[in-house]
Amino acid sequence: MRRAPLAMLGLAVGVIVVGCAVLAAHITDYLNSPLAISSTSGLSVFTGPDGELAAYDFFRPGVGPNIITAGGVLLFAALFLLAVLWRRRANGR
Repeated sequence: MRRAPLAMLGLAVGVIVVGCAVLAAHITDYLNSPLAISSTSGLSVFTGPDGELAAYDFFRPGVGPNIITAGGVLLFAALFLLAVLWRRRANGR
């Protein structure tokens, strides 16, 4: 009976890791694709690490934070179920 919450806990950690990987990949893609500098675009211009000027469109995080949130909900549910089962076991039920 305690295997299901433990499996849910493992799934939650996996979902959080996948969400972080998706978000990191999205940030890497965003930083690797600067836009052409234009004085009419209204975008801020930055100096890149190589010393060249670059402009970026506004960052949209995509689906990564939603996946991390879903993993957090699963984590909370798994820990809640484990606590309930632990309390029943401690009381001798």
